[in-house]
Amino acid sequence: MQKRDLFIGFKASRAVPISNALTRDFLVQATLDGDVRRIEYQNSIVVDQRIMAVEGLVIERFDGRYAVDIVDARPSHDPAAEALTHLAFARRCHGIIELSAADVRSEPRCSAAREIWSHRGVRIHSDDRAEIRESLETSGPVALTELVASVMTRGDARAVIYALACEGAIEFDLHGGITDDLIVRSGLPGYAGSLRAYGA
Repeated sequence: MQKRDLFIGFKASRAVPISNALTRDFLVQATLDGDVRRIEYQNSIVVDQRIMAVEGLVIERFDGRYAVDIVDARPSHDPAAEALTHLAFARRCHGIIELSAADVRSEPRCSAAREIWSHRGVRIHSDDRAEIRESLETSGPVALTELVASVMTRGDARAVIYALACEGAIEFDLHGGITDDLIVRSGLPGYAGSLRAYGA
């Protein structure tokens, strides 16, 4: 039996079983993507009074709900993604987003997301959290280097900022990678500090 790790993030409605690195990369990127509001997982669906296995991921974005088909990580028992189609209808999705391995691993976004997520276990002192959030509330969105230079933190400011992104307190667009002029903004209300520990 194949070993599965669990992915836990502040946007996930439940722990998501993952058996491959491609799905993990997608979940990390979706968690850090400001356009994604929620990630849902469903392992089965009832179709015509029979239970169909489906490793179903559904993301809720600003423009609607979508089932996600990571083609290169698709289960061997569902080559035509039949179950995923049924899931999309059942969960009232606007459509199915089909992604290849190349899509998920496109650079510099993939490496940037991995770098940010590697800081998910960094402990954040309450004073550091307050200092960074107050700076963003006062100044609004600001370049990463400007934010790092403007705050006094007990820990490494950049590491603290990355850790805050892992819990949803702040967000940035990683499509261009991690650069000095990467814009940092406050995250969505309700996410900040909602979880303190993350999975795989």
